[in-house]
Amino acid sequence: MRSLQALSIIAILCCSQAATHAQNCTLTCPATMVVKAENGKEGTIVNFPAMTAPAECGTLTYTPASGSFFRLGSHSIIITSSSGQKCSFTVTVADNEPPVLSELSLSRKVLWPASNKLKRVSVSYTSSDNAEQVKTDIAVTSNATDGIKDWEILDNHQLRLKASRLPDGTPRIYMITVTATDEAGNKTSRTTSIAVSRTMIAQPQ
Repeated sequence: MRSLQALSIIAILCCSQAATHAQNCTLTCPATMVVKAENGKEGTIVNFPAMTAPAECGTLTYTPASGSFFRLGSHSIIITSSSGQKCSFTVTVADNEPPVLSELSLSRKVLWPASNKLKRVSVSYTSSDNAEQVKTDIAVTSNATDGIKDWEILDNHQLRLKASRLPDGTPRIYMITVTATDEAGNKTSRTTSIAVSRTMIAQPQ
């Protein structure tokens, strides 16, 4: 059997070698990665670039692992060597996909008769996004040039529009625009219109 002194010497040598390996191991992590989310998904699979390190570092472990699915946003990746050294870098998954917005459907085809009264109009549509968080806004304009606001926005699906023609007797036309915006600021807009006329039916844009 080896003497206690011999075992102590071996342990000291092993610890010395491990410390030397740790000192000689210098990790340089990759730069920040920015990748796009997959169409229709809340993120994407990310494979990290190959990283070279001194042999003294031993095996490198990535947390989370390369090839994992990363959701939208920023994620910190930690690289750890078997000698105990660490470094980190950031993976950012960006959302460049605009929301999906259906065509707009109005509860009335025309505003008639021209009674000069406010009439309720419902605006139907659906919106969706790969991140599932969509804000919608509705706006109204008209072809009137007098600057008078002849409508009320009750909410993002309900309006009240004044059934009056223009001063020269021509049809007043209201343009209704819905804009869907996701959390990344991507936007999709659709416009439709409705006229104060017995026969004029405007088309969606």
